[in-house]
Amino acid sequence: MPAIDDHDHVSDLSDSSHSAGSSGSSGSADDSPGPPEVSGPPGPPEPPDGTGLADLTDFAEFLRVSAELTGFDETELRATGMAREHHRTLLAHRARDEHALLRLWYVGAWPDEPPSSPRAYDRGLMWRTFRGAPPGSTAPGHGSWSEAPDGGDDR
Repeated sequence: MPAIDDHDHVSDLSDSSHSAGSSGSSGSADDSPGPPEVSGPPGPPEPPDGTGLADLTDFAEFLRVSAELTGFDETELRATGMAREHHRTLLAHRARDEHALLRLWYVGAWPDEPPSSPRAYDRGLMWRTFRGAPPGSTAPGHGSWSEAPDGGDDR
């Protein structure tokens, strides 16, 4: 079933001129609100300034848009050590969208593909988001399970 646009003529239906028995209605077919407008599923959102991902061949622009989309600043994105590799991954794909770019930064992989490198998954933003560590990537040390994680007391 196709999705109905959020702006479907609900205000037209609640208008008193269109209610049954209203004196403002002439009864002609032109007065009826008609069926609601139907549209397909919404596309991916544009970056905040309207720059399309097709324009991200410039590395500095790629970082700027990535920072706006991920919520991490450019310095934090560079600190992952993955900025250049993620830029190359983006450029290697013809179909570019914000969801795929976010997945690349957070999970380390383009949708429906394995991680772009062995370290891409370990350095994904998802681990920084909840101050966790990818399983098997770091040695926490003996007895580490008995202590709250860094920043865990703040919850």
